[in-house]
Parts: sequence; structure tokens; C-alpha cells
Amino acid sequence: MTKFQYNKSVTSRDVAKLAGVSQSTVSRVFGNGSVKAEARERVLKAAEQLGYRPNFMARSMIRGKTNIIGIVVGEGMGPFYHSILNELIDKFQAAGKQCLMFRVTKRDNIDNIVLKVLQFQVEAIVITAPAIKKDIKQISISSDVPIVLFNRYIEQPDVGMVYVDSVMGAQLAAKHLCGLGHKRIGYVCYMNDTREEIEKRAGFSSVLQQNHIFMMACEKVDYTYESGYEAGKKLLNHEKKKRPSAVFCTSDVTALGLIDAAKKEFGLTIPKDLSVIGYDDIPMARWNAYDLTTVRQEYGRLVEETMGLIEHFAELKEERTVRRIEPKLVVRSSTAQYTDL
Repeated sequence: MTKFQYNKSVTSRDVAKLAGVSQSTVSRVFGNGSVKAEARERVLKAAEQLGYRPNFMARSMIRGKTNIIGIVVGEGMGPFYHSILNELIDKFQAAGKQCLMFRVTKRDNIDNIVLKVLQFQVEAIVITAPAIKKDIKQISISSDVPIVLFNRYIEQPDVGMVYVDSVMGAQLAAKHLCGLGHKRIGYVCYMNDTREEIEKRAGFSSVLQQNHIFMMACEKVDYTYESGYEAGKKLLNHEKKKRPSAVFCTSDVTALGLIDAAKKEFGLTIPKDLSVIGYDDIPMARWNAYDLTTVRQEYGRLVEETMGLIEHFAELKEERTVRRIEPKLVVRSSTAQYTDL
């Protein structure tokens, strides 16, 4: 059969005429409706011959349902959020929806970005960007479009929220290091004071204070391997009795950089000379070269709960819906009992 290139002038009416069916049958075929196998085959063959491609956006506007989910992301997300966004998009597409992604830079006002997203007639908005403002509440109410904060939390908004408990995650890390007998503990965190970072520091510090540790060396970095490496050079550039015996990094990727700095710049052995614990449990944390002890954010649960909130939009409109997920400590070989040798 001869194949023609896509022709914008070809309509569903032309396909129906060639296939010998009604126009509504053509619509049902491309809308995954109920159509007899023989009629479906005739429609698909006619569409291929004519080079017909359905205009899903136009059909969506007619139905008043676009099946488009807007996703708003921030800068410098790191490998954790890249992995989790890939899974989120895969799940949406498997459910017959498409994703439209918008990036918020440090110069942007997130409320203005959300208003732009709404212009695309999206069915829901998922926000992972850290700079959340309370104006989001009013936007959600006035637009009647569900907004879900993805691993983000703000006080008293009329939006959905799915997040991992950052305070608890940092407490797990601190309890692990204190339980191993470490007293000189370093801390490597994100350079911006996002709510998540503030909560991690509060949780970590509270456990240290309970164990009578009131000081810790701290470096603020970007979420990159290179930043972690530089932080390691600064934190560990002391004689043995003054440098940390353990370091907690609030992201795995910075922990990996710090480990390599410890080995290459100072000849330290992990965990004999230095214990290191990360946060997220990205795939690289499991590599044999690192085997990183870390706090796992259950991103499978994050994705499932987010989709659940969107599917139950009626519930979102009626009340504030928050899903809190507990993190888990994953102990590997990058941490060990403190020994003063």
C-alpha cells in the first residue's frame, strides 16, 4: 500500500469516506473507544494511506479534558530528582496522560510560572521546585485545577502535598553516627536555606545535642559532585585529632564527591579513617566504589501518592490533603564504629 506524507488538509471525514464508516467511528478508533475489529482495521488502513494524524489538542478542547499534567521543576535538582521525575512521567504516560514541563530559575517568580502553566489547560500541576509561596493557595482555589507539591511542604495551603519527612530522615542519620561513637561530625548541606534543608539541620542538630554534641563543622554547597569534592577538601584539611571522624551530607551526590576527596587528597580510607553518610539513595550510592550508607527517600511511594491525589481531585477540592512518607536508613560499608587509633 502506498504511504503518503502527513497532510494537514486531511480530516477525519476523509478517512471515514475512504474506510466506508461514519466519522464517529473514526473518532472512536483514535480515542480508544469500542469499535469492531474489522472497522478498526479499515480506519487505520485509510488513515495510513491518506497520511492522517488526529489533532489530539483540538479533540481535547472539545471534550474539555486535555490529559496534560504540568510539572514545575527547579534548578540544580541533582540525580535524585532526575530519576524520580523520569518515573513520574513514565507513570503518567502509562495512565494515558502527557506531561508538560516548566523550569523555575532563581530569577523567576513561581506564581507567575504556575499562571503560565494554567494557560495550557492542564488537568493538574505537580510542583517540585523549592521556592513555594503561599499565593499558590489562591491560584489553586481560583483556577479549580489541583496542585500537588511533590516532596515539598508549606503550612496550611489548599493544595495537595506528598513529602518525605526530612526531620526524621536527618535524625536517622544522626542517631546512626552517634550510635557508632562519633563525636567530631561534619555537615555538608545545600547552599540555599530551603524548608527541606532547614528541617534536615533541625533534625540532625537535635539528636547531636541529645548526645551532648553542640558543635559541628559545616560546609554549604550546590547539589553537585564537584561541590562535594571541594567541601571534603575544606572539612578534612586538619590534623587527625581536629578533623571530623564522620560526615553527614544532605545529598548522596555531594557525599560521593566528598568520599573521593578524602581518598585522593588526604589518602583516607573509608570507613576506617572517615565515616560518610548521604541522603536520597540514588543508584550510584550502591556502586561498589562507594557502597554509601544513606537515608532512602521512597520515591516509588512519592510517585504513587502523587498520582493518587490527582486521581481523586474531588477529595482535593474538599479538604487539605497531605501524605507524609517516612524515610528509611540504609546501612552500607561507608560507616563504621569510631576508633581512636
